[in-house]
Amino acid sequence: MEIETTLNVCNFYSTDCKGKIRTITENTNIPLTKKEIILVGMKLCQTHYNRFIVNEAHNLEYNKSCSHPKHDIYKTQSKNENKKSKLNLKKVPTRLIEVLGLDEFAEICSMCRKKTDKDPEYLQAEEYNAPISKKENDDNILNIGNHTYSFRKDVLYSGEELKQFESDYQEIITQLTISNEISLSDKIKKMSNILYKNQRVLKQKTIYDPDEFKIMLEEADADLIGFFDELYKGTNPNTKSEKTNNNNKKKLVSLCYFLASINNKYINGIKADIGSYLETSGASSSSIDTLANIGLSVSRRTVNRQKTHISENHQYTVNDYCLQNIENMLILNIDDYHNIHRRNQPTLLKTHDINHFVTILLNSNPNIPKIPYYSLNRIPIHNPKGVDFKLIIDYIDVNFMSKLGKSYYQQNEMWKQYLSDDSYENKLEFLTVHNYDGRVQNQQELRSMKNSKLVDFILHPLHSTKDYIESSNILFKVFEKIEQEDYLNNFVIPTICDWPGQVNLRRAITLRLNKKENSGISPQILSIIPMIGPLHISLNSRETLFQQYHFFFEMIYHDLFGANKILAQKPKPRLINLILNLTFYGWKNIRDLIINRFGNIKDVEYLMMIDLLDNSLPLTLDIYVKLFRCGFFEGYLESIIKIWILFQRLHRHNYNKAPLIFLSDVFYWTLNDHPILDILKNNLPIFNDYFVENFHSSLRYQTAESNTDKQIIQKAKTIDIERNDDGFKNTFINTRNTNISKVKLISLEKKVSLYLLSLFDIIYHNIGKSSNNNNNNVFELPSFNNRNVDVKLLPLAWSTSKIPDNDKFCDAENCLSSNSSNIILICGHSYHKECLSLLNDKCKYCFNYLSESIKTNITSLNKRLSKPLKDNEIPEVTEDIGLDDDYDDENIDSLLEQEEYNINNQYEIQYNIWLNYNNM
Repeated sequence: MEIETTLNVCNFYSTDCKGKIRTITENTNIPLTKKEIILVGMKLCQTHYNRFIVNEAHNLEYNKSCSHPKHDIYKTQSKNENKKSKLNLKKVPTRLIEVLGLDEFAEICSMCRKKTDKDPEYLQAEEYNAPISKKENDDNILNIGNHTYSFRKDVLYSGEELKQFESDYQEIITQLTISNEISLSDKIKKMSNILYKNQRVLKQKTIYDPDEFKIMLEEADADLIGFFDELYKGTNPNTKSEKTNNNNKKKLVSLCYFLASINNKYINGIKADIGSYLETSGASSSSIDTLANIGLSVSRRTVNRQKTHISENHQYTVNDYCLQNIENMLILNIDDYHNIHRRNQPTLLKTHDINHFVTILLNSNPNIPKIPYYSLNRIPIHNPKGVDFKLIIDYIDVNFMSKLGKSYYQQNEMWKQYLSDDSYENKLEFLTVHNYDGRVQNQQELRSMKNSKLVDFILHPLHSTKDYIESSNILFKVFEKIEQEDYLNNFVIPTICDWPGQVNLRRAITLRLNKKENSGISPQILSIIPMIGPLHISLNSRETLFQQYHFFFEMIYHDLFGANKILAQKPKPRLINLILNLTFYGWKNIRDLIINRFGNIKDVEYLMMIDLLDNSLPLTLDIYVKLFRCGFFEGYLESIIKIWILFQRLHRHNYNKAPLIFLSDVFYWTLNDHPILDILKNNLPIFNDYFVENFHSSLRYQTAESNTDKQIIQKAKTIDIERNDDGFKNTFINTRNTNISKVKLISLEKKVSLYLLSLFDIIYHNIGKSSNNNNNNVFELPSFNNRNVDVKLLPLAWSTSKIPDNDKFCDAENCLSSNSSNIILICGHSYHKECLSLLNDKCKYCFNYLSESIKTNITSLNKRLSKPLKDNEIPEVTEDIGLDDDYDDENIDSLLEQEEYNINNQYEIQYNIWLNYNNM
């Protein structure tokens, strides 16, 4: 009890002090929130005593919260939701502790106690016990003799019967032998026996899926029914989110394996997976061995022994793969790989420390039959004329020339039903098309490698024709081992490769066809059908377009991310894809506004931009990601012709020939009705070089600078065998999210649209001001700060012998029409409708230019393909943009994280201004 006195002074001496002075004793109930400022022995006046002791205690009591997990939900369902009142809190009833997941000292309000006994979620729980009613029910009260008995559930007994029941019950109890419940240690032993049998006897893989793991235990031993569930309840799941609970289940699976491994050291499946992953990630030997001592991994020695075993047995898996797929079509990838992790800085002793490997990879599809060498009328799959320029010119003239007058965008509008749409999800995939990392979340199914097989991975250069012949012989020897040489004599294997692979393999084939045994080349080389990889076409066209029009894309880049940002001459593919995609979709937003305002104006700057934005840009973006991957063969074939024209116009060495080889083959197969053509049309996406690039990405990710050549080869074979055994990685390793928010993406596209509107407004006011300064190969562009550009950047017409005449409506020879209405083709030439009709809708000048270019390129190529092999042949330098080259580094994520202002209003204003231009 506090001692009251008026003789002392309050410790909080102030003008607020009033009333009696009280001394704080050990018996004073000091609130928890004030224990640091109110101490025993202090003196408080009545004002401060009320403030710090009485009122604070009242506030703490009044502000107590209910511990029920669904208190807020029940409150929103209550009629007094907004009414503030003191909670009537009491300790949670014992019968509800387990079902609510609370401790015995928790307090819940009366409202929650009542609603719990009405909530279907709790009523259906096994742990739930209904409350025992304290009210007496007259129907359950019976008077027997002089005694009154209260019964439940209508079971009636007299006093004598109760005594007899008690006696019988005790007698039965003494006769029963109740077995004790199985202990936790016994359950762990039972689980260990099951897991040992699965791993060591049945040779099963480690199970990481929690539901599958639980079912496996309970089906193997009835005593383990509910064991995993009991462990899960210990994680307090009622208070956690679904995502957290799912992760905890995965952790419990690993915990079970660790407990079993302590019981039996031979249960080491998960520890082997962890050790393998640590070694893959570059962890040191001491780190792995330390974790092994803790019991979380196998030792580094065990890891090495397992990988050596996998590597030594790899050849057997190759033989099995080929035998299993011998009736199916096989696709071959041959590509070089260099360990870019290794030192490439010159030293006093070495100029570089990079070694080159050869990857030989097969891919199959069980639904596609093998491809015969001969057609039904005994025509061989190889054209005896080699690459046939006359055939290409004739087919383009008859089937494609009239279509080449339209832009790719116009053609694409007619193909929409065959192609993927421009949804937000697809746009994200378009941005990662040249990211071959299997960990990327987007389109995981497309990135799978379940049907592929690494034939071999060897330390060998891949520069000359002889290198490619030697690499092909490795595959041929596999067929010899499994006694399937007839496959190579009667069927063919399409080989998807880059430009060096295509030209060197085709040279070997050409020499074998022309010189036969005198060529010194095995006849089995004729079972190879080299094709240019669609990924290489896509990447090279994008980078060529970006570099040639770098001055324009740099303007877009600065407008998006700031004028002080530096755009590299050779950025990473991811940044190139981002800028190209934003530019195209920004253009697509305003395309009709621009075209309607300019009409049929023959201005150099305007036509250059229309050719870039409406033709070349969407073509390079779609040729792989839409046309090829959607399997739309007709559109892909037409786009191959368009992409070749782009390479030819921009003087892209080698790739002004690569598409022509593909066209020559396709037109030859069409002419002779070879079965490969139908397989190509119906299964286009499998003729892909993606598989080898994905494999290289996995290998690069799983090797380190310290790896030797032998270790890299061993790792390649290990990746191949473990590719479809990825339970551990799928369960515990994070995938990479390269997404851009939908709002951010739309905002960036509209920002590009605004910039393009302003640029085309400048171009409109500079119509007719462009000039070539008496130099037919250079044009000055006033709208681009008087920049001088090569004529190759202008539409195709400026590369022909007939440059469009700005003073004439029609570029046709001997045109006598006075009609002022004309049609401007995407090439830049314009015609009256009737004049173009007389030409069968074909631009005569462009056809002449294309025909001459095809003839010149193929004549040069055939000469190269017919060149005899020499013993000490020096490899020809073949320029190509590799899919795994080093690139200048830009922090793209930091660029995209910049704050974007809302530009919707500004976009709408400018859009309406241009609408008014068109309505004038």
